[in-house]
Amino acid sequence: MGLGAFPIVGTAVVATALANDLGMSLTMFGAGVAVNTAVGAVCAPLSGRFSDRYGGKWSCVLVLLSAGLGLLIVAWANSVTGLMLGLLVAGYGQGACNPATNKLVAERAAKGRRGTMTGIKQSGVQLGILLGGFTLPTLSIWFSWRLAIGLYALAALVAAVVAACALPDSRVRAMNGASGAYETSVKTPLPRVVVLFSFYALCMGCVVGGVGRYLVLFAENALAMSNVKAGIVAGLPGGLAIGTRILWAHWAEHRVTPSFALTTQSLLTALVMLMLLVAVGIGEWIMWPVAVLIAIGLNAFNAVLMLSVIIGVPPEQSGRASGRVVMGFMTGLTFGGFFTGLAVDATGGYETAWAGLLLLSLIAAVVARRSGRVEAQGI
Repeated sequence: MGLGAFPIVGTAVVATALANDLGMSLTMFGAGVAVNTAVGAVCAPLSGRFSDRYGGKWSCVLVLLSAGLGLLIVAWANSVTGLMLGLLVAGYGQGACNPATNKLVAERAAKGRRGTMTGIKQSGVQLGILLGGFTLPTLSIWFSWRLAIGLYALAALVAAVVAACALPDSRVRAMNGASGAYETSVKTPLPRVVVLFSFYALCMGCVVGGVGRYLVLFAENALAMSNVKAGIVAGLPGGLAIGTRILWAHWAEHRVTPSFALTTQSLLTALVMLMLLVAVGIGEWIMWPVAVLIAIGLNAFNAVLMLSVIIGVPPEQSGRASGRVVMGFMTGLTFGGFFTGLAVDATGGYETAWAGLLLLSLIAAVVARRSGRVEAQGI
């Protein structure tokens, strides 16, 4: 999970040096990030079908190869075209890492352990963010940003070889002796709850895209926070989310229902958006509780959502279902940041953008409640 999502994380950390070296604007860099997430959204359903047919092992290997080759191309890029190509190649891994790892958990983790395992693997993204933030700037200063990115490319390719050699092969074709089980699962419609999960992911993905890309700018421009303070506010939720994702996923399997957890996380996200709406009138101190609430709600919901797919969908369909849900999230991620920036530019302030994201959070809460009822009905 950490390496599959790392191309965006890594390039964002070295964005200034990368942009200067390639002679590109930050707008063009943002376009490259959009290409990565857009490709991820398109490839997510395809990767889900691949996971159902060939199993979690080879799906994970393909994710790692995509990330490694994409990062390698970025490290060697001498133009904007090279950067775009690298992020495009890595886009498959961006969209496929959840379907691949969800399939692996569904195949290998015993009931009662899936919540904790899902929380651990979902925290891999946050671990990747922390590692990138700690190591890439230092490596870039000591050597160059190209070598720094290249080392992570090598790590992904080595991990692909290790996964190919070490993980057990549990393909449906191998177990069935033919492709009949796969063909049957493809022809069987996905449970209706998958549509609700996908819409929930779309709404929350929009919020993640908006908050993730503009929280630092809001803190600096609207609240006059220093760059250091604003950076801590943005980074704190990522570190805390390593723990909150594991805890939420464990609770959602053992203590509460996944739909209750998702509803609670959406309402906490709505509270965050309300606090951002009134932040200018209250002062910068409110950003610290905002950061904690983001870690508990917005940055942790993905673990519960992926667990919902793993335990709420038949194992032979977990790849396809994950692909649909990830497509919704990636689509929201792509458009959420764009429309948030558009709203800020059009109105000259963040209030309209935060209000829109508040509305989406409340819609997500309603959808989560509805998903619980649909699951209870078994349809």
